[in-house]
Amino acid sequence: MAVIFEKLFRRPFLIAVIICVFVFYSGIFPLFTNLSNFGKSPVFFLFKKESISAVSGKIMSSPVKVSSGRYYSCNFSLSASADDCGAWADAGGTLTLMIPSSLVEALYPGGLFSGSSGSAMPPASAKGFPRSSFIFESGLCASFTGRLGRSGADCIFYAAECLQACWPETLWGTCMRFRALCRLYFKRMMFAWGSAGGLLLALLCGARDFTESETADAFRMAGLSHILALSGMHLSLFSGLAAFAGKKLKSIRLTNVLRISTICLFVWFAGFSPSLLRAFLSSLIAILSASLGILCGTADILCLSFLIQSAVCPSHIHNAAFLLSYGALAGITLFSSLIHRLLVKFLPQKISSSLAASASAQSLTAPLSLKLFGSFCPVGIFATCLISPLVTFFIYGGLVLIVLSLILPVLQAPSGIFMNFLYTVIKKSVLFFSRAPFLEV
Repeated sequence: MAVIFEKLFRRPFLIAVIICVFVFYSGIFPLFTNLSNFGKSPVFFLFKKESISAVSGKIMSSPVKVSSGRYYSCNFSLSASADDCGAWADAGGTLTLMIPSSLVEALYPGGLFSGSSGSAMPPASAKGFPRSSFIFESGLCASFTGRLGRSGADCIFYAAECLQACWPETLWGTCMRFRALCRLYFKRMMFAWGSAGGLLLALLCGARDFTESETADAFRMAGLSHILALSGMHLSLFSGLAAFAGKKLKSIRLTNVLRISTICLFVWFAGFSPSLLRAFLSSLIAILSASLGILCGTADILCLSFLIQSAVCPSHIHNAAFLLSYGALAGITLFSSLIHRLLVKFLPQKISSSLAASASAQSLTAPLSLKLFGSFCPVGIFATCLISPLVTFFIYGGLVLIVLSLILPVLQAPSGIFMNFLYTVIKKSVLFFSRAPFLEV
């Protein structure tokens, strides 16, 4: 026992994580039991909330379509508000903005709402509001009419019409406008590839606007939701591509700079989510420690990433994606070697290694899934081993064909045919696993 404690106290990051886990999730400390709105500034108005008819401010996150499909939800930093009489006054704080789908999708490919009213476009006489300003993405300054609502402790504004919008005339504003345009053009390209483009859009951009609901539900029912969620798998793909390209430079330092630049660019384009932030921090710590010649084990990297993310984004602490992401990595770190040693006696090396990683990840995420969602799909252990390589090949193939299609536009149509063939294989496989029984509590 003394030896165990001696080894434990040599791991300060691990001790800090154990203390934090006890404080965050034991329920003994009420301050940490509900942090979903932590980091959001309290909302205040100079008018009565019942009279608020318009708000102005900045969109702080990429809008995500809600389950009903009627609205897109995003964080909105307030700067002013108006009452029923049209008088404007200062306001502040961060609320949840619900933007009608007709506004968000007005510039989307396929003309989803091309017949809607002109509210999605700026007035012809308005100066400084080009058409691209109404790409509703993070960083856009906008004013909306609508009504104020509330869901629990969260203040919600249901927008009806966008009065005006513009990008800040700063370097960062220009960068965010460029990001919004890139995301829009990427959605248009993926739309041309049909269902395959919808899945690739979700895997590379985090946007599930065109993902078939049947496919998304099948991934969830098969215990494969982690594949659709942007995480370490996606980040490692781009880091691996950068490392492969960096070998030509014959410089470890330049290779690491290229890897860091690549993952930063991907995260900037895709947008931060709890699981992607975890992957980004872990990758950054691993690359920097290797560059500095510091020996840092997987457990230490995971612990340090947990501590940094908890400090920077405390609102993530009780987020399901945060818990499942760290739970899966903790399970792999703790049990993967043990399970692999047991399985390798009966199965080939590659199969036993893949099954060990999947089973060890599920060892901690299974109780979390039962607690959070009331269900768990055991077949996900085996499904991950088959679907994950298919999705990896799908992403790599998509990236190559995107580049070729940009160079030779004539290849876009045959590329779409090939990608839809791969998509069909993935979809049929996922649907097969989704029919397996699952546990409920």
